[in-house]
Amino acid sequence: MRSFIAIGLVFFLAGCVTTGSNGVNPDYDQAKKSAVKVTQTTRGAQITSDERILFDTGKSEIKSDGMVFIDRVVKILKEKTKANVLVEGHTDSVGGAEYNQNLSTRRANAVKQAFVAKGLPAARIQAQGLGMNKPVADNATPDGRQANRRTEIIVLGESVENIGGTSLADQLAEGLDRFLKDASGFIKNVFGGKKDE
Repeated sequence: MRSFIAIGLVFFLAGCVTTGSNGVNPDYDQAKKSAVKVTQTTRGAQITSDERILFDTGKSEIKSDGMVFIDRVVKILKEKTKANVLVEGHTDSVGGAEYNQNLSTRRANAVKQAFVAKGLPAARIQAQGLGMNKPVADNATPDGRQANRRTEIIVLGESVENIGGTSLADQLAEGLDRFLKDASGFIKNVFGGKKDE
């Protein structure tokens, strides 16, 4: 009987979510904000998506949930700019260099093909896989490896201000609720975001 009560209490507490003064779970809000990053680089406006938004582990087919992200990026690229786009696929260091190079290339090409299927001219888009050659974090830790598994979309020569400004990351992350929560409703760790445990 005690074990049933203890198990029931665990499930009850797991369902309790802390919310901020605005009624939004701060961990969820942080995870949403970190799922998509938009930064100004010397090459142009860079949109970085966590690998889990677009792809399952080891796969290069875009997930149905990832198409929400693709649709939003395409809308911005059609409405806000005529600049060319470079799609770069990146991996962590798990597996061999050749495997990671091939996976990153297939993923970059999958994003390019999705953009073209949504109406962007193929001539505007370049795709390249960089494998594990350009890590942004330490591959020795799980969080570092997760940060290194990413897709970068560089709008060449364009400024973040011209394509949507500081709220662009929020706009792109809207609707990614299914990605941000796992089946039990816990917040996923994204780009070092906190997990609601």
